[in-house]
Amino acid sequence: MLKKELKERSPIRIFEKSIHGGLGKGNLGVFTARKGVGKTACLVHVSIDKLLRHQKVLHISFTEDPHHIENWYEQVFSEIAHAFKLENVLDDHDQITHNRRILHFRQADVTLEHVAQSIDQLCRSTDFCPEIVIVDGFSFYDHSEKDFLHWKKLAEDLDAAIWFSATLHRENLQFDAHGVPYPVNRFPHLFAVIIMLEPSNEVINLKLLKDHDAIDLEKIALKLDPNTMLMVDRGP
Repeated sequence: MLKKELKERSPIRIFEKSIHGGLGKGNLGVFTARKGVGKTACLVHVSIDKLLRHQKVLHISFTEDPHHIENWYEQVFSEIAHAFKLENVLDDHDQITHNRRILHFRQADVTLEHVAQSIDQLCRSTDFCPEIVIVDGFSFYDHSEKDFLHWKKLAEDLDAAIWFSATLHRENLQFDAHGVPYPVNRFPHLFAVIIMLEPSNEVINLKLLKDHDAIDLEKIALKLDPNTMLMVDRGP
């Protein structure tokens, strides 16, 4: 399959249509779920789609082991190549690594000012200005609204979309009146798009909880395949 066809037929086109064309520059979005359900897989799938469209992606990891991020990219890219019979896989893989940067921070030892300075230095020294930023492992429990306002300003300054992952407790989930779970519901007004991953009958459903200013939310016609960790058509 030609790469052009892959871009057009990618499940991410369905995903973007479900949220009125995508997250949008200057906005924050979040995938939320219990640990191990597939948040990072969704982030990486969105990231790889952008990379295949020649966009620059910055992946910021606050996880304990930064090496697993590259493994996620390898796994998801391999599954995409297999699923779509992607030709010239090596060339596309080189493009992915060329247009992607990964920054890792220890959450306990870094300030958001330091993160912003590191991104600014990256942009200035390498002329690498991301169009989308992935933030994985940043704790929604341990940070305040002020911290996420900092991320919002960073998204606006970079003119980039920023996607987060947010881990939910396994027990005693608490929801607000709009179905948004704690801790994301501490400051839902700061996020343009909120999506919750729900395991059900050997699949993982993507449930849209907030879509910009839309009142009537569409159902995302996608699911996450727990075997390949790819977004796929929900089917009939």
